[in-house]
Amino acid sequence: MKVSTLFAALCLSSLCLLLPTGHAAAAEAAPTPTAAPVSPTAYVQTQAATVIGIINAPARQGSPAAHERVEKLKGAVRGFMSFQLLAERTLGDHLKARTPAERAEFLGLLTQLIETSYAKSLGRVEVKPSDYAVAYTGERLRGERATVSGSVKVRSEAHDVELKLQRSGQGWLVLDIVTDEVSLAESYSESFDRIIKRDGWPALITRMKDKLAKLHN
Repeated sequence: MKVSTLFAALCLSSLCLLLPTGHAAAAEAAPTPTAAPVSPTAYVQTQAATVIGIINAPARQGSPAAHERVEKLKGAVRGFMSFQLLAERTLGDHLKARTPAERAEFLGLLTQLIETSYAKSLGRVEVKPSDYAVAYTGERLRGERATVSGSVKVRSEAHDVELKLQRSGQGWLVLDIVTDEVSLAESYSESFDRIIKRDGWPALITRMKDKLAKLHN
């Protein structure tokens, strides 16, 4: 995915309970048990500015500040995405044949792949307020599920984004991100299904580990 596409998805989907170093900041980000339920769109809007602030924090490449920024972005992705539900959606019928240990290993690798990919890509860019525009165009609620629609323009590129959400406490978690009609969950599902059918489960795990190793280099 292009950096601008990654930014579009994360900018609109910043349902992040961030993991900053300051305890006060963490307390402000987390919803209290007595708070009234927040609408999906309001929750996104409230958290988006925080994520953009992380992206734009001054940090020289290779410095401790740059490393800290990447770790905070990982925390943001981990906070807004339901990796458990995403794993179930991406494996589909293949999930039934897996042992608890295999499921746990897959979930851990999927989590690391997504959060590391987003964090490292976004950690290398700076996006000024004049460079982007976010518009929220719709919200649909159905029980504990919701969809937030919007568009993000980054410099000269525009992207339509849809977030599939699941209620979590007083907030929300993302089940899927659809950017320009391309579903994150469906893309992973098609790729995983093809590898498992052709090469088997061990090959999928090996490929995921290899990809993660490359991201860390």
